[in-house]
Amino acid sequence: MFDSCLRRYYFHYYLSWGGWERQAPRIAREAFRLKRLTSLPLWRGQLVHYITTKVLASLRAKGRIPAFEAVSRYTLERFETQLEFSGSKKYLTEPKKKGGRLNIDWLALFEHEYDRPIPPEKLQKTKDECLTAMKGLLESEILAVIAESDTDSWAIENIDLAEFAQVFDFEGAKVFAKTDFMYRGADGTFNIVDWKTFSGKKSGGEKDGKARVQLGVYGYYAASILREPLSKIRMLEVNLLDGGATVEYSISDENIEEFYSHIRGGIDKLSSVLIKGDISRNEAGPPDLFPKIDNGLCRYCNFYRICRDENNPDRLP
Repeated sequence: MFDSCLRRYYFHYYLSWGGWERQAPRIAREAFRLKRLTSLPLWRGQLVHYITTKVLASLRAKGRIPAFEAVSRYTLERFETQLEFSGSKKYLTEPKKKGGRLNIDWLALFEHEYDRPIPPEKLQKTKDECLTAMKGLLESEILAVIAESDTDSWAIENIDLAEFAQVFDFEGAKVFAKTDFMYRGADGTFNIVDWKTFSGKKSGGEKDGKARVQLGVYGYYAASILREPLSKIRMLEVNLLDGGATVEYSISDENIEEFYSHIRGGIDKLSSVLIKGDISRNEAGPPDLFPKIDNGLCRYCNFYRICRDENNPDRLP
C-alpha cells in the first residue's frame, strides 16, 4: 500500500486512527469505516483462512480430517450469512468484535458500501473458489502429513481473537507477524505454513517474489526469536486453489541477511513519513507527505469517497 499509493496508506493507517470513537472528527470516522471494506478476492481469502483454522482445530480435537461434505456445508453457511450481513449493511450498526472476539459473520463489501452491483457470475465464482480451496486443503498431501505430526507443536492462527500471532522487537521497533500455521515435523523440522488462494495461478507463481520474502521474514523470526536451527526451518507456500500444491523455501546463512535487510528497509521506509522519523511516537507528518496519485484504480479504492469524489464536501483536499 505504501508503494502503490501514499495517500491511501495515510488514510488507512493514520487518518482512520481513533475513528471508532463517537467524538472523533467526522473524516476520521469515515476513514475508519472505509478502511474495513473488502473486495471479493479478499473476502474469499479471509473466509478460506478462517475455515482452514477450524479444520485444523477439528483435526487436533478428533484426530481425523473432517469430511468434505461437512466442511462444504459450513463454508456455504458462512458465505451466505456474511453476504447477507454485508448486503443489508449491518456493518454500519453492529461491531466487528464483541467481548474481545471477532464476529466471524461481520463483512463489509466494497460494492455494497458504494452501491455498485455485483455481477452474479462473479459472486458464483467466488463461492465456487471457496469450495475448491477447501477441497484442495482436505485432499492435500500436506494436511495428511500434518495429521501425523505431534499436535502439541501446532500453532494455529487464532482468527477469532483477531490478534497477531507473533510480536517481536527488532532493534527497538515492534514487528507484528501473522503466521497461518506452524508445526514440528516427525523429522524434527520446524515448518511454517502459509495458505494461499491465488485465483488462476499455479502455486509458486510468486516464487522469488513477495511470497518468498513474506515467508523469509517468518523464517527470520523462527531463527532469531525462537532460536530454531536454520537447517531445520522450512517455509511452505500452499496454494489451496491448486489442490494444495506446495512450494518449499529454506533459510540459510546466505539469505538470512537478505530477510534482515528487508525488515530493516521496511522500518526505514515506513518511518520516513513520521514526524522526526520517531517510531515510538508514531505520528504521521502532514498530508502533503502523502501525495495523491492516479494509477487507474482510484475508482475501486476504499477511500474514493474522501479522496476523489468531487461531490463529497468532506473529502480531503
